Amino acid sequence: MKKQKILIIFLLAIFVLPSCEDWLDVNQNPNAVSTVEPEYLFGYAITSWSANRTGGDNYWPIGFMSQLIATGGNYGWGYGEDRYDISPYSTGNTWKVYYATAGANFKKAIDIAEEQNKPNVAAQCKIAFACMFYECTMIWGDVPYSEAWTDESYPAFDSQKDVLEGLAALLDEGIQQIDKNSPQKVITEDLYYNGDLDQWIKLANSMKLKIAMTMLDSDPSKADLANDLASADLILTAADNLKFPFADAGGNENPMYKIFKKYSGGQNVWMMANSVMLDSIMKPLDDPRIEKYFAPGDEAEGEYHGVYTATDADATTALMRVGTGTSIAADSPDLIISSSEMNYFLAEIYLRGIGTSPDLLKADQFFKTGLRHSLEYYNVASSDIETFLSKPELDLTTSSDPLTTLQEQQWIDLYNRALESWVQQRRSGVEGSEVPALKTPNGAPVPEGEIARRWPYPDDELTGNINAPNEVPHLWDNLWFDK
Repeated sequence: MKKQKILIIFLLAIFVLPSCEDWLDVNQNPNAVSTVEPEYLFGYAITSWSANRTGGDNYWPIGFMSQLIATGGNYGWGYGEDRYDISPYSTGNTWKVYYATAGANFKKAIDIAEEQNKPNVAAQCKIAFACMFYECTMIWGDVPYSEAWTDESYPAFDSQKDVLEGLAALLDEGIQQIDKNSPQKVITEDLYYNGDLDQWIKLANSMKLKIAMTMLDSDPSKADLANDLASADLILTAADNLKFPFADAGGNENPMYKIFKKYSGGQNVWMMANSVMLDSIMKPLDDPRIEKYFAPGDEAEGEYHGVYTATDADATTALMRVGTGTSIAADSPDLIISSSEMNYFLAEIYLRGIGTSPDLLKADQFFKTGLRHSLEYYNVASSDIETFLSKPELDLTTSSDPLTTLQEQQWIDLYNRALESWVQQRRSGVEGSEVPALKTPNGAPVPEGEIARRWPYPDDELTGNINAPNEVPHLWDNLWFDK
């Protein structure tokens, strides 16, 4: 037991890195030894996955590019990422996580667990892998899947639809393999649920619902699946949340916090509040999460002011808040799937009548539960929660545009989860009618009226895989799910 704990700490120290300078060859397999226990590989994989999600290679470029946050131009970070200048280190390192440091370890763990007749271990690995690899196709669309992690030197690129179908099938496999009577399962290295298999079933069902809701607008047949999953065991309370823990000790801090700790004395001087979120949506509702998300600028006199993408900030501009009790603190966990997110999905099902008749009352009930959980997660005071929930603008049963109201809150809730916020915005409506409405950044290398809808493939993959796309997609090209 002690040896296992030491291993996890060692892995954290390796992978929770504060910058994006370590770009490894994505074709290298770190698993030279095949006899390692699958539980160790599981711990290795989830650690490297969350290190990427919360670090400079993933959160920052996606957050800036998708206009969740703003660079502040010459006053802050510069004009790079919010003008869609994504570093090849970011694309290369993130691709490496999905295929090598996390992906290959999940796959190896599954193979070994099944060889050792450990179905629960295999199931946990399959479910976690599906949650992780969903992100890969949300960034790039068509990616190697069916031939990846095989002896095939040049794996073919599967369509996004086929990848998502494959992940849903893998989740079903995981659920079917779970044997609650067996003591053989990932426990110590399961930093999510400590081996609680009931929670793993909830996670698998929740991820299936997330996939169905993502596919729905391009594949309306998923409506029945989404409706069926609405009555399944899901992540519906804060205790169910899928999150990776970080700690204020031993080099195991949240990677975003470590960037500030290393380069700016623990203070945020680069991440600005984007006016799309702060000024357009949150301030008109006097949202109590404003002071949890942001800190007023030095010269703002207590007021909160955002800045638009690719625009210079000034000393009055609010910044993302860093410190104890915020989403950018040393011990802030990586929140991967939340109860608020699932309750919002259920609200959407009943609001839109997905696989069922529309029911505004039910939709509003799930909406209010999701909103409450979001406010509670950020430690908003109880009295402020009740005041906010009672606002008539947040009543779906009387709103003139309840779907927009819901979608705005879905997006705001994902403030500290850049990739999820980007997916939510892209899936919220047909092109040009998404919520929130984003504009072409000044100086971005895209046609006027276009926004970034995908990342470029890593150069190594384009030059090293003969099955890579011959025609390199544009940044503004829609992915399959993004109608």
